[in-house]
Amino acid sequence: MSSGTPDAPKSAPDDLPARNARTRTIVVIGSVILGLFLVLLMVGTVPRIWSKRELVVSASDVRNRTPVVYVIRPVPAVEVGLSLPATTQAIQDSIIYARTSGYVIKRYVDIGDHVTSGELLAEIASPEVDQQLSQAKADLEQSRKNLELQKANLELARVTMDRYKSADTEGAVAKLLVDQNVTAYSTAQASVAAAEAVVQSNQANVRRLEELTSFERVVAPFNGTVIERNFDVGALITAGSPVDNTAVAPSSLSGAPNGLFELAEIDVLRVFVNVPQPFAPNVKPGLPVQVSVRGQLMQPVMGKVTRTASALDAGTRTLLTQVDIPNRLRRLLPGMFVYVDFKIAPSGTRWRVPATAVMFNAQGTRVVIVGEGNKLHFQPVVLGRDFGMSIDIQEGLNGTEIIVKQPSVSLQEGQVVEPMESQDSSWR
Repeated sequence: MSSGTPDAPKSAPDDLPARNARTRTIVVIGSVILGLFLVLLMVGTVPRIWSKRELVVSASDVRNRTPVVYVIRPVPAVEVGLSLPATTQAIQDSIIYARTSGYVIKRYVDIGDHVTSGELLAEIASPEVDQQLSQAKADLEQSRKNLELQKANLELARVTMDRYKSADTEGAVAKLLVDQNVTAYSTAQASVAAAEAVVQSNQANVRRLEELTSFERVVAPFNGTVIERNFDVGALITAGSPVDNTAVAPSSLSGAPNGLFELAEIDVLRVFVNVPQPFAPNVKPGLPVQVSVRGQLMQPVMGKVTRTASALDAGTRTLLTQVDIPNRLRRLLPGMFVYVDFKIAPSGTRWRVPATAVMFNAQGTRVVIVGEGNKLHFQPVVLGRDFGMSIDIQEGLNGTEIIVKQPSVSLQEGQVVEPMESQDSSWR
């Protein structure tokens, strides 16, 4: 007990340097951590403070700085090029059917042949119709002879009646015989009238059959080109009925049974174009157009509008327009896909501005005008035709205004701006 007690106080001075060293280490580490924290705080906070200060300064500059806007001047509306697709057609196109039944014995033309009006195209043998015509002529001759007989009987009845009437004035015959002869004369008159009606009926029948026999010769109704032929020699033809195609023409889309020939006049072609409603009021007969075939090295063919439907199609809101094209050189063919180019002039006073200059919002359709003192004014306008990059203005402008080309939502009525002339003229 006594030996262990004096040793305890001796160990305290030995531990003091160690504790001091640990304390200094902790203080150093804390100072380093605090320094690092302060450094990081300065690195993260100071730039934000400077950025915020710069932002405040920039915002103040923006508020106080006059905004720059690009401006343009409206230009007068001019003719507009409008290109619409269409298909060429012959000015006259007729399918020729047979009007009599029989067999084709001769064919004189084929597809591509040019024919004139009245030219013989084919012949049809119809012996039944020929025999019917011969019989009808015989019936007509018989009815004529019967008419002559009835007229002779009428003359005999008249003479007999006159004799009995003369004898009756002298009282030489009975009254009954006179009346019988008068009645016989009236009967003879009726017989003559009936015989004349039979003759007229037979004459009409002969003319009908002569017309049918004339249809054995198939002729061209007008000058043109044979663009379809649907039979061969020996084919059985039924009057008014189609025949099976043996040479399908380009104009035939289905290949279904058709007439004997299809004849087209292609010296002049016509094109039907559906003109959209915004351009329809300016499309009038006589308006010149150009017709071109894309993909072919050929100059556009000039034509003109000949007529319009004078009413819009309720389903498509388009105006059906016919364009006639001279085609004596046969540069174009019926059935070709072409483009019809119009030059349509504006109607009324209009000004053209870029599409970006027009604002559409709850306040209506407006443009922003730079007025006196470079102050902004929102001007209501009435739009005309829309061409994508530009728009026609019908009302609201007089052509002398300076218009903001691309107004932003931040612009306000009466705001002072700095206008800068835009050099971009691609919208015109």
